[in-house]
Amino acid sequence: MKNTFVPTKWTLLFLLLAAMLTLMGGAAVAPALPLISEVFSDSPEYLVSMIITLPSLAVACTGYLIGIACDRFGRRPVLVFSLVVFAVAGSAGFYLDSLWAILVSRIVLGVGIAGLTTATTALITEYYTGASRAKVLGYQSAAMGLGILILETGGGSLAEISWREPFLIYLVGFVILAGVLLFIHEPSREPRQARHDGTVKLNMGALLPIYASIFVGMAIAFLLPTKLPYLVSEVGTASTTGTGLLLGLMGCCSALAGLFYGRLAARMPRMQVMCLCFFLMGLGCCLLGFAASVTAIAASVIFVGFGQGALIPTIVSWISNKAPTQAMGKATGIFSVALNLGQFGSSLMVVPILAAVGSYSNLFLAGGVCSVLIAVVYAAAWMRERRGTANTV
Repeated sequence: MKNTFVPTKWTLLFLLLAAMLTLMGGAAVAPALPLISEVFSDSPEYLVSMIITLPSLAVACTGYLIGIACDRFGRRPVLVFSLVVFAVAGSAGFYLDSLWAILVSRIVLGVGIAGLTTATTALITEYYTGASRAKVLGYQSAAMGLGILILETGGGSLAEISWREPFLIYLVGFVILAGVLLFIHEPSREPRQARHDGTVKLNMGALLPIYASIFVGMAIAFLLPTKLPYLVSEVGTASTTGTGLLLGLMGCCSALAGLFYGRLAARMPRMQVMCLCFFLMGLGCCLLGFAASVTAIAASVIFVGFGQGALIPTIVSWISNKAPTQAMGKATGIFSVALNLGQFGSSLMVVPILAAVGSYSNLFLAGGVCSVLIAVVYAAAWMRERRGTANTV
């Protein structure tokens, strides 16, 4: 059945505003991490860093179930519920005094982010098709990048007041909620019994490499919000506003990459785009490994931003081509799990790596080398596809 609701420009606007919160929703308070470490000085650094990464773990644990809920109860109800959770749980750190209580609130925040990621992506893939879908997926990635810019620079500025104020930025969820209630409607699909008779299944053999790619990509990219503040301090500049601006610059570049993704996807095969994404992230991280000034750090994060900005819409487009519409909520739910599990896993993986390499500079260098190696794998896949196409002509 064709959708009876035709999305308007206002629909697209509030879909993108909701998507804006998903990628760095857990990391909005990242510039305040050194300050929080000072307040809770009796707690180890990795525990404080979990303020950023615990939401990702919560998404990893609940994303699949929320994807099922999206298919069963509808995308819009899940989106509305998630925005409320995002605003309430996200702002809880402003008035909580215990680090453990804050960590619990971050787990609840993760449930909201899981719903936002799954519902917005599923709605976009159902509202739009063909070239329009590629363009809107690029807009979605741009919105995520803009979210990094707004949330990180806003969080950095608010952290100049105290470590608590950055948590207030999550209240923007209530503003977006009003627009969602007015302009976003549930798309019409097959009858409920046809959608949930158990016959529609995902081809996990085809989807698993896609999910693995977003997991690794996010594990590398998330080194920046969790460890860049410490690298900046290591270089010698400890301003939270400056750190927020650096992370915001990455978001700005990510947004620009998303805006031009539709043109990129029309001109380059998917494997080539994937190769480019991982190469740019790897180049940026390697440059961070050698950065000795804030200017050098700023130049480095530009590459990571462009790579991340093109990676996410490429992955979502790839998933939408492989998964049936009836199970799109489940498919995007697993995407949300892989994306956020990569973010959470990043904070755990860096502990032994940082102990082995000895400095934050070497940590970024190690992440960059890993990303470049993945780019080489995708380059080989692209060349194999080219040879296969040439042989069939």
